[in-house]
Amino acid sequence: MYTARPSLVAATARGLLAGPLLFAVLISPALEARAEQSLLIHHVAHWLMVVAGAVMGYQLRQLRWLPGPTAVAWAGLGAALMWHLPPLLSWAEIHPVAHMFAHATLVAGGGAMGWAVPKLGAGGKAALFIAGTVVMWPLMLAELAGAFAYTGYPGQAASAGVAELVAMPVAWLVLAFWGPIHRIFSRPAAAVLAQALLAVVAVLGWTAPI
Repeated sequence: MYTARPSLVAATARGLLAGPLLFAVLISPALEARAEQSLLIHHVAHWLMVVAGAVMGYQLRQLRWLPGPTAVAWAGLGAALMWHLPPLLSWAEIHPVAHMFAHATLVAGGGAMGWAVPKLGAGGKAALFIAGTVVMWPLMLAELAGAFAYTGYPGQAASAGVAELVAMPVAWLVLAFWGPIHRIFSRPAAAVLAQALLAVVAVLGWTAPI
């Protein structure tokens, strides 16, 4: 039996383009140019890539071909955290292919968590949060203290700490409360408005002079 695919209008009304549009904003030339100059912008963009992936993963959560949600969630957490470790971030800064792979990994990690986290119980979610905190808080404090030096961003290590301090909790909150957030933005009027704003920002980011 033939089943028609959802039209673009129907997908927009359901908010299905929000994740891809946010990612389009984050990889736009205008934002990339600013991220090359500011480590704060760079780190915030990285965490928003995790959010973009989480949005997409949550919307695809009914897929059954993935392995168990616990394994997927932990793999996603590892993928989201790994590129915030100074050696890997410094490596990605000077190798364009590694930089693109880092972006893909961040989105994939967020997607894995967005798919899996809603399926976990309270204990599983708490374990993920504790693990992320154990990894990232010492790193943030070290960055704020200037313990790390980033090759492409001299003197901006403290900015990285500030970015992590602000952006990582936002990513966690989106994951933790995506159910209520999704219910709000899955309303056709709210979904269309939010995606229209993202589309405008994406177009500006891809067409504005750098």
